[in-house]
Amino acid sequence: MKTKIFLIIAGLLIIGGAAYKLTKNKKIIDDNAKPIDRSGVPIAVTAFEAAYFPVSSDFALPGVLDQNNTGNVNAINPGKIVSLNIEVGQQVTKGQIIGKVDSKLKEIALQQAELTIKKLETDAVRTKDLIEGNAAPATSILDLDYNIENTKIQKDNIKAQIANDNIYAPISGMIIQKNSNAGEFINPGTPIATIMDISILKAVVYVSENNVYELKIGQQAQVLSSIYPDKIVTGTIKYIAPRGDENHNYKVEVHIPNSGYKAGTYVSVKFAFKKPAEALLIPKIALVEGVKNPYVYVVSGNNVIVKKIEVGEEVGENIVVRNGLVAGDKVVTSGQINLSEKSKIQIVKSNQ
Repeated sequence: MKTKIFLIIAGLLIIGGAAYKLTKNKKIIDDNAKPIDRSGVPIAVTAFEAAYFPVSSDFALPGVLDQNNTGNVNAINPGKIVSLNIEVGQQVTKGQIIGKVDSKLKEIALQQAELTIKKLETDAVRTKDLIEGNAAPATSILDLDYNIENTKIQKDNIKAQIANDNIYAPISGMIIQKNSNAGEFINPGTPIATIMDISILKAVVYVSENNVYELKIGQQAQVLSSIYPDKIVTGTIKYIAPRGDENHNYKVEVHIPNSGYKAGTYVSVKFAFKKPAEALLIPKIALVEGVKNPYVYVVSGNNVIVKKIEVGEEVGENIVVRNGLVAGDKVVTSGQINLSEKSKIQIVKSNQ
């Protein structure tokens, strides 16, 4: 009996010890799984002290070349296309007849009108002879004259309709799209083809509010591209948007004679701005989300704060700050991905 009791007690002690060991191990695992609080650990960053630097009076803005003019080829009258003498890539001139809509019924109507006029004119001569011989009243010629003039008007109208059955090129340029072929039925307003005028291209750029007031229609600008690094094309400002976008940038179009470029090419457009000798600059890499949503982390003691800023032109690897910073503000230039408002930092490198 004593042996049995001893065995029971020993078993309970073993089970208790195992349970204690499991509980202790679970506590160790749970402690290891807890996230380490690193809020007090400073994040290593580099910083740049915003300052005024000399800037050039010329600013080059990025832009894209676009076609200056496109036109759709349309039929004036509905009907079946009997001829269409164009292909994609073909050059055409404004007013050139490039196709024709079926006009057989109109041509028959024109012949009928001409025959009617000839008969009425013959009747008019005979009637005048009768009037001179007192064989017909003088008023009998009036209806004939009216019918002659009315039929002539109908004839002119039919001739105009036949002329409108011709399909004309609305502008000079290259056929870049062909939507229809001979034998197909076409309705007025349905594009038969598209023509692009490639003799003049336009460089589209977006100019900041601070600079756009210095630009004028007719002012010249220089257009450059990495495609032709040694070629500088002089263009003319043809359009300045009357309203800016949400970032206070204004669309400006500079027209250039085409000297081998294609629409869609990236270019740089240089304007001569009358700028002050210095501007507040920071590196472009300090912008957390780029120029579309310009904000930076500014050092404040051992922490950072977020500041929304207004930016201007790019000057090499730097960018002009119009508003939101003052000279002496230190902006974070690396390590931003780990930062948030009031993060603790440690500056490992600074320009000042």
